[in-house]
Amino acid sequence: MEVTQHLPELKERTLPAECREELHALLKEVYGYDNFRSLEIYDNLFESKDKILISQGQLIEYVVREVETVLNGDVQADNLLLTAPTGSGKSLLFQLPSIYIGRQYGLLTIVVSPLKALIVDQVEGLRDMGYERVAYASSDLSPEQKAEVYRQVREGEIDLFYLSPELLLSYDIHHFVGDRRIGLVVVDEAHTVTTWGKEFRVDYWFLGRYLSGLKQTLGYHFPLFALTATAVWNPRGGNDMVFDTIRSLQMEPCVLLAGTVKRRNIGFDIRRLKLEEGETYDKAKQRTIAERVEGFLDAHKTLLYYPFAGGIDMRLKTWVKPTDWSLVASYYGKKDKEQKAAIVQEFKEGTKRLIVATKAFGMGVDISDIDRVYHVAPSSTFVDYIQEIGRAARDASVQGVSATDYHERDFYYMKRLHQLGNISQEQLALILKKLVEVYQMKGGKEEMLVSLSDFEFTVKLPRTKNKLEYEAELGQFVKTAMLWLEEDLQLRYGRPLLEITPQNLMTEGYLQDKTGDTFATEYAPYLQAVEGEENVYQARLNSLWEECFPELGYKEYKQKLNGGTLVEGARPVLVGKHEVLLKEDAADIRSRMDGLFASLKTLFVEKLRKTKGRFDESELRAVFDQHGMDVRSAKRFIGSLLESRTEEGRSISYISSTKKKESNELSFTVIRGFDLLLSRYQKLFAQRIVGNKGDRLQFFCTPFSDLNMLLNLLSMLDCLSFSVEGGGTPCVHVRFCDVEALQQLLAEGEYRNEVLERNERLFEEQIELFMLFFGNEQLTDEQRWDFVEAYFTGTPVETLRQQYGADLPPVSIDSLL
Repeated sequence: MEVTQHLPELKERTLPAECREELHALLKEVYGYDNFRSLEIYDNLFESKDKILISQGQLIEYVVREVETVLNGDVQADNLLLTAPTGSGKSLLFQLPSIYIGRQYGLLTIVVSPLKALIVDQVEGLRDMGYERVAYASSDLSPEQKAEVYRQVREGEIDLFYLSPELLLSYDIHHFVGDRRIGLVVVDEAHTVTTWGKEFRVDYWFLGRYLSGLKQTLGYHFPLFALTATAVWNPRGGNDMVFDTIRSLQMEPCVLLAGTVKRRNIGFDIRRLKLEEGETYDKAKQRTIAERVEGFLDAHKTLLYYPFAGGIDMRLKTWVKPTDWSLVASYYGKKDKEQKAAIVQEFKEGTKRLIVATKAFGMGVDISDIDRVYHVAPSSTFVDYIQEIGRAARDASVQGVSATDYHERDFYYMKRLHQLGNISQEQLALILKKLVEVYQMKGGKEEMLVSLSDFEFTVKLPRTKNKLEYEAELGQFVKTAMLWLEEDLQLRYGRPLLEITPQNLMTEGYLQDKTGDTFATEYAPYLQAVEGEENVYQARLNSLWEECFPELGYKEYKQKLNGGTLVEGARPVLVGKHEVLLKEDAADIRSRMDGLFASLKTLFVEKLRKTKGRFDESELRAVFDQHGMDVRSAKRFIGSLLESRTEEGRSISYISSTKKKESNELSFTVIRGFDLLLSRYQKLFAQRIVGNKGDRLQFFCTPFSDLNMLLNLLSMLDCLSFSVEGGGTPCVHVRFCDVEALQQLLAEGEYRNEVLERNERLFEEQIELFMLFFGNEQLTDEQRWDFVEAYFTGTPVETLRQQYGADLPPVSIDSLL
């Protein structure tokens, strides 16, 4: 059931003929330029691909006039979305009007930007030019440093303020700006709203509703200026990014300036990977890339993109000769900020000639003389690929080349990237079910805060040693899933059934200190004892951090709370309040659990004796069928049951699983020691789970505790319901608009999310685009840019196939993956 969304209305473009003299003077004073550049934009994509030239000055004047429109008393200003290729000077287009309105009217500009490296690069670039009224806030700053930045912003010492969407959405706006008036909000790299915003930076997708609510809170409007190098214009297709961005950022009324995507100073060197006799795909890739690298290091500056951070340093040893190692560096997300900064600087200066990187490198980093971009494999999307090759030849006098050695097996990398954060229909249905269950547990309130811990075993992510990384991954996964639920239900019913808003930082939570009352005595103003619980306190966690531990960064503060190392002489740790509703008498629940455990133990003992612990999914299904459990719960249950967490961050698994080659079913292997774990849960049950059907229990425990695991297992057996509050895990604010409709949808069974199905179709479409683009070696550079332009301006993939794939042999996408 695909439903076409409302197409946002565009406002007619009426740019001023020229800009005021003061802006010309600022251009010279701050940037040292005598003249503005020209931008090539499409005149009207609804009618043709005809282009016109406009000046940067016209656009800057337009932005300033929209700010002045609001100042002069008009209720609303026009918003602006600009797409323009990398190297066209987009940062100037929002920095210069921000500097002007700050100087002229004392107004503040907020720039929302996705990457810390990008933010720091722009802020330091302005300071290097002598402009000091610019600053940023990020998680790398301590509370003391951030407090100083906020003071400067509030007191009018800063006019241009950069921060991430996650940070902006975490606080009330007055926390940052005090009583300063906001004149302009900029969303840089706005393509991330519809790409990252639906994948791994979900707060970008919530940015529009936050800004819309902010205008109501402040009682005045401000123009919104969104900019990006890459956005597909396709109002009639499923892959549209332009109108999706306008819709998500709630930018109506909006003026669209769609710039040309062609980069005439970038060519292509795309070759088909040839396997020599007896050579494997991996060996051929290794040999070919090593040959490429040798050529790249000879008087070129090269970005080499590899899909996964984990394999980069190992691959470097096979691609680069030892004598050339000093010319090469690797760059990926987990390197510390000092390493990253040093690598970028060395690359700028030319002491490093080749950077092997994930997609974490390059966005907005102003290195103008990169002349080679090489892809080991296709990017996760065709849009990402164009974004990445656009990092070459930012200087118009440089001739750039985008190179790759293509083989059909390359799509394996795309498939892996796609699966890493993939959400299944099963998980979406279970999250929807859990949401309704939490609604009922919390007394049917229309609005509530829901902890992401509630969904931990619904999504069943692999545990990592770093608890903060695990929580971040869980948060992104669950918030993305909720976003897809919200969007699908809106399309399905034509009205919202759920409204989701993230709450990123800790506000209030619970602490337990089993070492005594030393901590509680010292920090009493921030704590309130929980009645009936020994040494458990409700705590104002954010205030405690900012006022008592300002020297700690947010992550360090939370790590110390998780580990009980915040203060000497005490061990306060974060705990969650688990409220439990028994659906059956405790004795009956225990009987059901013991019966299931006995059946599983019989199966495992037999398999350890006969098949070294191996058994098939069908055998597991038979056991769970005897106990009235559905297969989906069975698979999650068995994986959760046999993972033991005996120490903080340490996971011991007594079971493993692999997918069978000939089917989608799993094959399991169990190891000895599982029976001790089963006994531990039975003992814990006897100690903690008591009462009759309808009784409510309350426990305070950490998310990694055995008790938390037991409650999750029993909820899978549908013996009890529970919800978690506090515990340090981020929350979402949920508004239930029509619970009866949600319950009816769940009662019908087999809920399928159309947003997920659409995403899967788009993933297959991306593969076909790469097959057409890389698979046809005969295309000239001009033809390749015609292909790119056609896709970015709304040409369907079917049409591209007819135009560019007629001579290619048919290939099944399924056979490639």
